[in-house]
Amino acid sequence: MKPPIFLVSTGRCGSTMMTDIVRLHPKLLSLSEFFVSLSNRSFSSRVLDGEQFWNVLSVLSRTVSEMFAKGSRVDRLLYKFGPEARFQPANVPPILCITLPHLTDDYEALYAEMEPAIRSRGPAPIGEQYLFLFDWLCRRLGREMAVERSGASLMFVSILGDMFPEARFVHIYRDGRDTALSMQHHAYFRLIARFSRFVRRLGMNPYRRPFVYGSNPLYGPIESLTFRFSPLEGWLDKGLSLEELGSFWSDMVTAGQTYLRAQPPGRVMDLRYEDVLERPRAEMARFMEFLGPDFADERWLDQVSQIPQRPPSSWATLEPERQARLTAACRPGLTMLGYA
Repeated sequence: MKPPIFLVSTGRCGSTMMTDIVRLHPKLLSLSEFFVSLSNRSFSSRVLDGEQFWNVLSVLSRTVSEMFAKGSRVDRLLYKFGPEARFQPANVPPILCITLPHLTDDYEALYAEMEPAIRSRGPAPIGEQYLFLFDWLCRRLGREMAVERSGASLMFVSILGDMFPEARFVHIYRDGRDTALSMQHHAYFRLIARFSRFVRRLGMNPYRRPFVYGSNPLYGPIESLTFRFSPLEGWLDKGLSLEELGSFWSDMVTAGQTYLRAQPPGRVMDLRYEDVLERPRAEMARFMEFLGPDFADERWLDQVSQIPQRPPSSWATLEPERQARLTAACRPGLTMLGYA
């Protein structure tokens, strides 16, 4: 298997569209929301054996389990609950929430087939365990390269870069003002934005080592204690101002771009969402070139060039005073990405 590619972003910026585009390529394994589904345990262990790694893949974090129990659902949840389903919201494995159903309709059979292959593994660094899983899925589904995409992955892009030194990155981004408006309507982003603000008040920066979210074992206990004394539904239901979400977007962009710009030539491709909407064929041809000559496919290019559709520009319809406040909150990220 070729080294993986990671589609990294703040979320709410066209990354889901790119996952669907990748899924249509006959040689690419499209891993949707893989790392984010594993929540605060994604990178918190250095070495795991097969049983421990299977536990990471198959046991929901307490926070997500509580969200499901209270009726909340992860965006784009693909697992179909019902009387015939093997799992219910309280015990559905994280890898079955989105990742495996995105790959095949027979996702429960794939999950069952995967289990012995993972559990029989000996101890290995967690990065090697992930690469084994990606390779197993590629071989099982007849693909040649894994492309993983998780919402808000700019928060942990430096972890991915160190853990997978041969991996490459595609950074897809969108005007932060439109991104903040989109985040306002999604409980997951409101939750992580509020939690990020909360842990920063505790002196922990979730965008910087050693507190990058998902990489520090303190996050599990902090989440459990926090939501024990401050009900989770309050965190989910309470809104955030556009300025707060704009600042959250900007913090992710500045931290992620600082890391990505330090990478050697050829490791990172920038993909501007507005350009994909404006000239989809040219941008998808550029993406195909970045994948490499083995992935040239004119038929695929013809197909995916029809997918992007231009949404209305929403931030520009705000009242001038709200535009100014939102722009000020987003300014560091806007400047770094060239929107200023």
